[in-house]
Amino acid sequence: CEQWQMDIPAGPAKERGETLGRQVAQKYLAFRDHDGHEKNGDYTPMTKPGDYQYTPGFDYVWKPDFTVARPFTLDSVSQFRSPPPPKLTSSAYAASFREVKAYGSKNSQVRSADQTSIAHWWAEFGEHGWNRIGRLVARQQGLKEVEANRLFALLNMNLYDLYLASFDSKYIYDTWRPYTAIHHGGEDGNPDTEEQKNWEPEMVTPPWPEYPSAHAAVGAAGAEIVSRVLGTARVHFTMRSTTALPGYPERTYEDLDQAANDCADSRIFNGFHFRFATEEGKRQGRAVARHTLDHFLLKIP
Repeated sequence: CEQWQMDIPAGPAKERGETLGRQVAQKYLAFRDHDGHEKNGDYTPMTKPGDYQYTPGFDYVWKPDFTVARPFTLDSVSQFRSPPPPKLTSSAYAASFREVKAYGSKNSQVRSADQTSIAHWWAEFGEHGWNRIGRLVARQQGLKEVEANRLFALLNMNLYDLYLASFDSKYIYDTWRPYTAIHHGGEDGNPDTEEQKNWEPEMVTPPWPEYPSAHAAVGAAGAEIVSRVLGTARVHFTMRSTTALPGYPERTYEDLDQAANDCADSRIFNGFHFRFATEEGKRQGRAVARHTLDHFLLKIP
């Protein structure tokens, strides 16, 4: 953004624009002060099969009251609430159980080196990665200042609201993580899920309920917004990640949707999520993104 600002010729018009921008920012910061995002709330884990349980390294959950925060574009945080996850006794649950057990294990015998790279490369917070993608492709595609600002306003308002929508669903359904599910597979009533008491995920599981995947939602939403503003999802880019494994610092993509799919799959490869949670996350992410795009900051004709 600083570079785009530097590209604008100096003069009275630029000075007036900078003054207006600061005034608007100050007004909006005051409007958002005490908007509820600072609250954390209380949480008590339940104990029946399928309920979220604390995972190793944590005796708390993050932001059980996050959804009291004020959204930017949603009428309510439940506007795009996910449908319930598959029942523990279903074949859909068993298939997702077996997949993450095999591919998300720290000692996986089936996960490829590239899949392990994806797990770590996409581990950084989604809003960091997708803002970096936005900056990279906006400059590559030659977006003008107004459209660049529109892109990042849409992207970040949407990602914030998407976290609210995702965490609304997470705490409504309060679903256990693969770590807990696999350690207690004998208690779920499904003959096609086999427990393994020594199973460990590839990476440390974050401290909040599993379904849906917020990370997958952020990836799908990021791809939807960036591609809509650019007018195409077919964008070539090479990018680094702050969480990449040594020797795998960069990944190259030809398509934003391909990047979003890797973002979602990473949560299976690192042992955090079931497939049904990443698929629902992608659906929810695109739904919230389309709502934002269709109703806010419409392109000036």
